[in-house]
Amino acid sequence: MAYRVLADHARMLTVCITDGARPDFHNQGYVVKKILRRAVRYAREKLNTPTGTLASLVPIVVESLGGAFPELKSNPESVMQVINQEEKQFLKTLTKGQKYLKKHISNLGSQKNVSGKVAWKMHNSFGYSIDLTNKIAKENNVSINLEEYEEERRKSKEITAQGGIKNQQKMRKIALSGQDIEMLRKQKVPVTNTISVYETKYNPLTNKHIISDVKTEILAIKTGNEFVTEVDKGVECGIITTSTSFYTEAGGQVADVGIVLNNQSNTCLDVSDVQSYSGYVLHSGKSNTTMKVADEVTLQVDSDHRTKVMRNHSATHLLNFALQKVIPDTSQKGSLVASDKLRFDFSVMDPLSMNDLQRIFDIVNNLIQEALPQDTSHVPLNTAYTIPNLQAAFGKAYGDDVRVVTFGKKVNELLSGNCAGQSSVELCGGTHVENTSEIKKFIITSQKAFSSGVRRLEAVTGELAEEVECNGNKRKEEVEQMQNKVVDSPRLLHELDSLAKSVDKTLMCLVSKMELRQEILECKEKVNKAIKKSFKLQVDEFARQIVQSIDSNRPKRYHIHQLSDISNDKILLKEIVKKVSKQKPDIAVMLLSVDNENIHCFSVVPKELNKAVKADEWGLVINRVINGKGSGSESSSQFHGQLKVPITEIVTAAEDFISTKVD
Repeated sequence: MAYRVLADHARMLTVCITDGARPDFHNQGYVVKKILRRAVRYAREKLNTPTGTLASLVPIVVESLGGAFPELKSNPESVMQVINQEEKQFLKTLTKGQKYLKKHISNLGSQKNVSGKVAWKMHNSFGYSIDLTNKIAKENNVSINLEEYEEERRKSKEITAQGGIKNQQKMRKIALSGQDIEMLRKQKVPVTNTISVYETKYNPLTNKHIISDVKTEILAIKTGNEFVTEVDKGVECGIITTSTSFYTEAGGQVADVGIVLNNQSNTCLDVSDVQSYSGYVLHSGKSNTTMKVADEVTLQVDSDHRTKVMRNHSATHLLNFALQKVIPDTSQKGSLVASDKLRFDFSVMDPLSMNDLQRIFDIVNNLIQEALPQDTSHVPLNTAYTIPNLQAAFGKAYGDDVRVVTFGKKVNELLSGNCAGQSSVELCGGTHVENTSEIKKFIITSQKAFSSGVRRLEAVTGELAEEVECNGNKRKEEVEQMQNKVVDSPRLLHELDSLAKSVDKTLMCLVSKMELRQEILECKEKVNKAIKKSFKLQVDEFARQIVQSIDSNRPKRYHIHQLSDISNDKILLKEIVKKVSKQKPDIAVMLLSVDNENIHCFSVVPKELNKAVKADEWGLVINRVINGKGSGSESSSQFHGQLKVPITEIVTAAEDFISTKVD
């Protein structure tokens, strides 16, 4: 029975992952994650199998089903990698989750009902699906309060939708509820006409898109939790109009911003957010003058903001196309298109290498330089799916008619089978540039892990990309200047560390940043080698001088040496003493180093002289004079303090002590 369960799970996972599904917390990815984690727990607890057992079944599944489903043979290694990665991730919290749940169950007593809060924590903190937690609960003859669990899940989802707990203060102040929409319908308020949203004209002189103003009428005003017929100045509110030219937040693209003008051409509303609710477009912001229902107003979109967003959205399509070229089995997992950046989440197990990032950069910028025209067409969904290499959001519910956006080829050409030289083609409802040349430049600025098997790229375009490029060039010049200063100076290491931090903080091309990090690292290695070489030369030279002095003072069994041309580098002094004692193992040696008003004393005494004198006793003689700090043993000691008496007195004190102990 247990082996059959594991085999069934292995078959399902192999087929689904080969087909493009990935473990995730949303939609079909969540099903894959639940089944995979359930299989991992089953294998560990019921069969006591080692890590990697589930993935090791993939080749057997391919051998068994590969004849009927040849796609399974395409890349079984990738399937195994996905399974192993998710198993590794789950095992980090598996034991902790089990301990937490078992402890809670043991404290239930006669209640026999696990709270929804506990079940939600099992999901949110330890990665246990509700199905898995429920299964464990049944194995322990207890149940779960599923209603409370659903309430906790709903509250968490609301918080996450607004950017997390820290951003709850930024939650949308004006919105339409289901009851609001029902009321608007009952009052026969028509949905907003959005035909003007896509009516733009590009001005090559300003490199901006001109969005025509729309004259319209206010149909409804929402403030807080109620509709009103009039608002005064300074009120947070939202208005619904007969028509609009504002793009509503959708598909990862941020909403337009702009202003609403009254009949006197005065700004009556600063629009900071635009949302669509079942066809009703709500323009939200703070009122600047009195507004009333039935007022005639003019909607004016911020063309600079829209143009930047359009560039970034079109660049996102080109990035997706480039990723398909560099990582053929990847798929989009999310995106954000704002005015100051674009963000793209995609499935991949390992970080993109510098070579991969450079290839993506080259592909996108080549498409920009080719000045490819954009084409848009509405076609039936089934017809759109016949276009080769069409990119669509996997699992998303589309209508019967969809909007196809292409760069390079026209939609009709692709539908007729003319796909030679094809570039980007996607289902998309967003706004785009008319020609890729409008994007001007594309630069990837960061790469990070978003979740298991999903990575996130951020990039910039247009003037900001040019500014980012300048930032990178400045940092590159600084690194080159530092490379020319390579010397044996510890201070230079601090300068390089400071420069490395500056490079990390600078918004610049990610590939350039990675190259500069490597160059700085290599520069630090050179400096460290130079410092070590210089250090060794100093030790050797000072030791040579001291040994020469010892030889000239034979047959004394001790030697006191003052170093006046060396800073109080404890490590250097210690190494000098060590080297001298190796070359003269029968001599008691004391080094005195003076730097300004500070003095360091290092001493070594060979074992054969320990009966007569000990190094710590010798050092204490000096310490009593300098009133310093230190410690030692029979064989070695070190003390340091302030030089408040002439150095000759200290040398005399050391000489007087040792001369009575050693001939």
